[in-house]
Amino acid sequence: MTETQKIYELWLNDINGIGGATCKQLISYLESAENVYNSSYKDLIKIPNIGEFITNSILNSKSKLDKAEKEFQLAEANDTRILTYVDKEFPKRLKLQKDAPYLIYVKGKALALNASKNVAIVGSRAATNYGHYVTKRIIEKLSELPGVNIISGLAYGIDIHAHRAALEYKLGTIGVMANGLKSVYPKLHQKTVNEMLADQKSGLISENSMLSLPDAPKFPARNRIIAALADTVIVVQAKKRGGALITADIANSYHKDVFAVPGLITDPLAEGCNNLIKYKKAHLFSSVDDILTEMNWSKNSKQNNQMSLFQKNNLTTLEQKITKIIFEHPLQIEEIAIQTQIPLPKLASLLLQLELKGVVKLKAGNIYTLN
Repeated sequence: MTETQKIYELWLNDINGIGGATCKQLISYLESAENVYNSSYKDLIKIPNIGEFITNSILNSKSKLDKAEKEFQLAEANDTRILTYVDKEFPKRLKLQKDAPYLIYVKGKALALNASKNVAIVGSRAATNYGHYVTKRIIEKLSELPGVNIISGLAYGIDIHAHRAALEYKLGTIGVMANGLKSVYPKLHQKTVNEMLADQKSGLISENSMLSLPDAPKFPARNRIIAALADTVIVVQAKKRGGALITADIANSYHKDVFAVPGLITDPLAEGCNNLIKYKKAHLFSSVDDILTEMNWSKNSKQNNQMSLFQKNNLTTLEQKITKIIFEHPLQIEEIAIQTQIPLPKLASLLLQLELKGVVKLKAGNIYTLN
């Protein structure tokens, strides 16, 4: 996208009363944010689900293009990229969720955003030495798997230890921020952030404008992005209520596998994890082998797994095409259709054949995964 196009995207994203879903709806009909800006009342009001309030909000916001231009310049000055829903670099996992933001800010190379295996590790800000130890041991074992990267929220406690351990064991790590990327919050984590920004796979992302402060409502919103970016979520320590449990609940709503590290029944920092297990909102985590079993991950190389899978089942060209996509991460049939360009009726038949061959299985939420 050109600089001018990005400025129009920033303008659209900043309009009061318009969220990610509405932005996507507008773009699907008008093709670009610039076209939205240039549209009349008559053009806008006829778009499905765009009523009078949103139409007037768009028309009344046309004077704010200068603000969007300043925001773009501020991002450029701070080595921050702006990615919209239509950009190829936009995280694929995030794009799958209906409540995904239309626009995100990215600092650093952040190649892990679209990596093959992303694990979110979250927990209490008041984590104990035991919590830090468990976090480090989990990441040490995960580092034996090919393509694993760590997602967390850069907060005190479990989050920051997850980022630091990931860097120590040469894994990519993404920090999802509840504030704008002009500054680091908490400031004490600046050194770790510098290390993340120097690593090719690591970086920071946020849906908030560059100068946004980390106020309370932004943290639950941030947690949904952590859950969306991950293939699976591990809660290490958590009180009865807290941000880590919000992340776990959102991950469940996205049909992601959630794991919780159990603890003593007398320990307040174990109550949240124990309740997740008790109420069947999370698998009990005892070792990384639990993740390998549930996620169908292997310590062998992805290429060798894929070749043996195709040879063993004698898959057709189309079946191989489908399987390669599902191998990257589990998907619903609609998303598989988009990526393969196979018509839905034919795709449904092919998926059924793959199920009968024992290659794929259908999980909760109508998500297909490798068997």
